Amino acid sequence: MKKSAIFMLVIAMGLTVAACSQKPTTESKPALDYPKRAIEIVVPFGPGGSADIMTRQVANLMGNFVDKPVNVVNKAGGGGVDGMVYVAQAPADGYTILQITPSHAIAEALSRPNASLSGDFEPIANFQKDIQVFGVAKDSPFNTLEDLIAYAKANPGKLKIGGTSPGGLDDYMANGFAEAAGIELTYVPYNSASETKAAALGGEIDIYQDKVISFLTMVQGGEIKPIVVLHDVRLDMIPELKDTPCTVEKKIDFTQGSWRGFAVKKGTPQEVKDYLTEVIQKVYNSTEYVDASKKDMSNIIPGYVGQKEYGDMWVKEIAKFKAILAK
Repeated sequence: MKKSAIFMLVIAMGLTVAACSQKPTTESKPALDYPKRAIEIVVPFGPGGSADIMTRQVANLMGNFVDKPVNVVNKAGGGGVDGMVYVAQAPADGYTILQITPSHAIAEALSRPNASLSGDFEPIANFQKDIQVFGVAKDSPFNTLEDLIAYAKANPGKLKIGGTSPGGLDDYMANGFAEAAGIELTYVPYNSASETKAAALGGEIDIYQDKVISFLTMVQGGEIKPIVVLHDVRLDMIPELKDTPCTVEKKIDFTQGSWRGFAVKKGTPQEVKDYLTEVIQKVYNSTEYVDASKKDMSNIIPGYVGQKEYGDMWVKEIAKFKAILAK
């Protein structure tokens, strides 16, 4: 009886020592309590444009990795600034995400009031990079870049080119191209990509500009004739554009493109930002997106960039636009 009691005491002491020696691990973290409700992604441009198309595609595929709805809303106006202000006024909790483009870097370079990309926001990830293409309506008298430039030089300012960002990226690319080509164009801003397309097809403007991702649909539909690609090489991999010259081969030193990504209001918890970055990367690497990007040619330039690299990219883009716009 005494031996049994001693044996039980030894066992109890051993268990006690073992329990005391098991220190809480710092590696195990509590589950992230996010998202608890629907997430809203704000597109600061009208419906139908490349930013809107991409964002809706991303939001749809996020449904494979997020157990709450991901909704897309358009807040057009001010060349992307109105949507930026809307998100800047929302709580810094990760439930209101801003879709961003170079227009927002340009807005900061121009010191526009109310909101600032680097001052009010933090990067989540870039998703797409794109190339700009200029074209004309199918019934336009211009068939080549040489035709267009010759007419523009003979009629300074008479040719009209449309876009959705007054004082933004479309405006900058139109005038940057014109300066490099030694011509004068008149930039006409519209509220949405759909309005710009209608203006080009209706003859209100002479030149239609857009990113490859949405420009192709107009070419494939026989509505637009491509004139020039703002790039350093021809896009030979795209049947509809393989015969379209690029600016560099035509001795026009202008190759500005676009990029599209996501940001949240400054002060959003790091774990929430990390979660969103991880989800965006999963969407980018998903079979559904890879297949779709090959189909619509939005993968010509690899687009995904993570938080730190994207933030560094903001700094470089803003500095570049400041230097250019100062002229």
